Amino acid sequence: MNRHHFISSIFQLGVRQKVMLILLTVLLVALSVSGWMALKQEKLNTLKEINQRGSDISRFVAKSLAFSVVGYDYHTIQLLLDEVTFSDDVGYARVISKKGNVMAESGEIEPGTESTLVSFNQDIKLENDIVGQLVMGLSTQQTIERLEAQKYSLFKREAFIILLIAFGEFLALSYIIIRPVSKMSSSLNNSVDENGKIVGEVPIISNDEFGQLASLFNNLSSQLNDANERLHSKVQYADKKLIENNRQLTKQSDELRDIGENLKKMSVTDELTGLFNRRRFKEIMDTEIELSHRHGDVNSILIIDIDHFKAVNDKYGHPGGDNVLKDIAALFKFKFRKTDTLCRIGGEEFIALCKRADKKAALEIAENLRDAVENTAMRFGDKAINITISIGVATVTGNSSKLDGDNLYRHADIALYHCKDSGRNRVAHYDDLHATKHKQDSINNG
Repeated sequence: MNRHHFISSIFQLGVRQKVMLILLTVLLVALSVSGWMALKQEKLNTLKEINQRGSDISRFVAKSLAFSVVGYDYHTIQLLLDEVTFSDDVGYARVISKKGNVMAESGEIEPGTESTLVSFNQDIKLENDIVGQLVMGLSTQQTIERLEAQKYSLFKREAFIILLIAFGEFLALSYIIIRPVSKMSSSLNNSVDENGKIVGEVPIISNDEFGQLASLFNNLSSQLNDANERLHSKVQYADKKLIENNRQLTKQSDELRDIGENLKKMSVTDELTGLFNRRRFKEIMDTEIELSHRHGDVNSILIIDIDHFKAVNDKYGHPGGDNVLKDIAALFKFKFRKTDTLCRIGGEEFIALCKRADKKAALEIAENLRDAVENTAMRFGDKAINITISIGVATVTGNSSKLDGDNLYRHADIALYHCKDSGRNRVAHYDDLHATKHKQDSINNG
């Protein structure tokens, strides 16, 4: 059939057929354009939501990483990145230091999925200083699949709508036949109950087109009722899934909050011993010294060093050394007062802040601690490891207005090195060293 013959056959159709053909064409074009625009807008809205969500996640993760990046805590950074990329939404994550070095990386870009990842770069800041950068890729695979499913569903709805409108137009064109249409119309009144189910039937009053139409309508009613029941079932299932998704989101929110709390705790805690780290100790010490100057209170610090700890590592290896550090930290916790603050500041060195402890009380605490360590054997498997410690002590009073945290630490460190130079396994107070030096200078000058 050539094009000329096809056009001629269209003009030979009846009025109703021509109207139906034109109506179907217009509806198909209109609904297709409308559906395309709706899908385009949905895609834009979805991408905007992805960008917003990615920005929020990257900003939250970058904030959680700040202390770990500054402290070069690679283990904590890796744990957080692994936790983040565990979600299907995040494809990969990478932390880059301020110098441009990769500190940790998790996840990977699978071949063929590059186009479904949206990359986010977020500066990692600590007190408005940029200390590194977080690079994160957010997957849009599920979003693309959902849009494709919506596209397919839209096409089905368009086809269904076109059929219904065409059927309605057919009835309208047949209205010139009053009696059959009137009977059919009257039988359709109040034929749908409150649940959307068609409860009445169109009477078959003839064997012609109207009778056939009535029969077809009744069959369609049955199919629509079945479809309506299936739709209600799907709606109920969707509601159930929505409740489950909300429950999952609440659970994920709680997990993220727990992760934030754990990260905060890890940023101020020594991983091996469970004691505070240097950063947290400095914060506490600066606060207590400020209170000392303001209220005239007295405080002392003790810097504790394990004697010849390198020999322990050389003999028993790092596992043995780590075991000694954990055992001695447990002993320190038992011996110090509940009001004292204890931390590990690195290697085999510890520091303690003894609140409201003057020189005499601080020396007594230090001597009791030194004696307890000397008379307690640390265990490594079935082996007993005997160690000693040296302790440098310094005290700040309300009259020491020029003595800040750094100077107090330096005084205790000088006292500690005096212990090492004097044979180790002993306690020394900075004031005694200062008084001895002053007395010696007076003798020399005299």
